[in-house]
Amino acid sequence: MENFIVHDRIEQLKGKYIKAWWNTDKRFPVLGEEISIKEKIKREKAMNQFIKDLFSHLKQCPQNKDLQTAWKNSLSTRIKNFGKQSGVTEDVIDQDFVEALPTITNRFIADAKVLNAEMKLENMLQALRNVWIMNLLQVLFAVKVDYTPAIFAYSMLYPYTDNYLDDPEVSFEDKQEVSKRFRHRLEGQQIEANNDYEAALFDFVGIIESQYRRADFKELYASLLAIHDAQCNSLMQHDGMSSPYEKDVLGISAKKGGASVLADAYLVKGKLSDAQVDFAFAYGVLLQLCDDLQDAKEDLENKQMTIFSVTLEKWPLDKLTNALFDFSNTIMTDAYEQLDHDKSRKMKSFLQKNLTLLICEAISQNQDFYSKEYIKAIEKYLPFRMTYTRKLYKKLKKKYANFKSMSGYTFDEIILMATEDAR
Repeated sequence: MENFIVHDRIEQLKGKYIKAWWNTDKRFPVLGEEISIKEKIKREKAMNQFIKDLFSHLKQCPQNKDLQTAWKNSLSTRIKNFGKQSGVTEDVIDQDFVEALPTITNRFIADAKVLNAEMKLENMLQALRNVWIMNLLQVLFAVKVDYTPAIFAYSMLYPYTDNYLDDPEVSFEDKQEVSKRFRHRLEGQQIEANNDYEAALFDFVGIIESQYRRADFKELYASLLAIHDAQCNSLMQHDGMSSPYEKDVLGISAKKGGASVLADAYLVKGKLSDAQVDFAFAYGVLLQLCDDLQDAKEDLENKQMTIFSVTLEKWPLDKLTNALFDFSNTIMTDAYEQLDHDKSRKMKSFLQKNLTLLICEAISQNQDFYSKEYIKAIEKYLPFRMTYTRKLYKKLKKKYANFKSMSGYTFDEIILMATEDAR
């Protein structure tokens, strides 16, 4: 019964937010004050200096445990000072979230390493991002910011299944068979795994079951079935490029994104109010559309259909991106019952600003798919010049790949040590 209730609610919300998307303002967004070239260059120099000092400090991590305490305190001070210079202060972000984040990050990385000692930090980022989203939901729902077995299991589970379904080397038939068996496990059936991949999936479900009894949290497990079905349905996006009238391209992305964060929300709180269900789904749709914009070029190359990838070779992304700005503002400024407390308002305001930056960053990475007039107009409001932003990510990837500390530690080992004080 709960499966039908959750399914019907998701279909209702999908319709609601698809309608909201079509009602978005396609005009150029209001983005605040313009930032001068002089100010951009000043910020770029400050960022370059911070990155240089940060990596230099990371490389100096001492082997002596007693000396590591002073090293960690100095590292924390550097990051906080740069955050304050960049406008990230106690007034704009929840302090419980900020203080808990290093410990939660450390515990997740350590647990992931226990599961797979060869897994590198760069391969955990998708899962780690979901951990942080669940922590954000804890703030929004007035739940203690904490790291739980369910947060670990689901954050590992989603990338495992999503990456498997996205893998072009795995046949469609194999994906269908594994997905069918995994659905049986999500339903509560106790079945034997056929291989290590299935065993990992089934173990993650077992971890969730250890925290939430199925008999008491039926809607939670219905939400896990919903995201699984949405992922499987999204395989239609991988069939190759075709007319957008042949498939509900927007609906597929909306359902997948909304169901994903809805499952996050259930795993954070166990039971949700209608308002919390609504917000979680809406936020998930928004994050999915931001991801689709970020990955537009890659999706086109892989013949995966999203509203952005099907647009790339035919029209500029100007109007679609304007719609995304407006959709983001609508979701994050709407007043939701039971989300209207001081911490929630502060976090939603912080998220709104960061979503704007996320969209702007996606624009800079896909600059060739916008009109020259649009790029010229949007760049006035960006914190950095677009040429700098594109080079910055390449620079950080290179520094990560070539990292070696004076004591012989890897970057991943350094991050674990830097965040371990509360373990």
